[in-house]
Amino acid sequence: MKIEWKNIDNEEIAIINHWLSQEDKHNLCMTQKGWQQTAEDIGDCLKYMNNAEFKNIIGYINGKPAVALMFGIEQIKVLNLYNIVVNPKCRNMGIAKKVVLSLLNNDYTLKLTKQYTKVIASCLPDNIKVQTMFKTLGFTDLGFDGEYIVFEKNAIKVDERVV
Repeated sequence: MKIEWKNIDNEEIAIINHWLSQEDKHNLCMTQKGWQQTAEDIGDCLKYMNNAEFKNIIGYINGKPAVALMFGIEQIKVLNLYNIVVNPKCRNMGIAKKVVLSLLNNDYTLKLTKQYTKVIASCLPDNIKVQTMFKTLGFTDLGFDGEYIVFEKNAIKVDERVV
């Protein structure tokens, strides 16, 4: 399954917000605001970091919107996966896992200009499905930080990635 990535525009914001159930909003910490406001808040924080980069992108499979994610590379060469959501019609097909593997592989199709050496992700303690996915992909469980369970894994170096 090939995913074609593009930056999110206003039309796609509406599509993504339509995907989000109450449980999704809870799991993504978006009960008080939507996808766009969350992306703007994260982007604002990252713009003050040296050598940072933020992406808010949507992936299409066979021309249909299938997955959206927000991630950023911080000054310490760490990619932080902030949010990922899969279109409800495309769930349980391994799309989220494929996207996380793409991040670990420094996938050039994600249009990043900065390099990173590690991927960090977190989730709420009651989001067992996501915790299981990260553990299955070999992430180290760093434990509970007071709000989230944090996971990390070294990324594949650019010169070692599978293209």
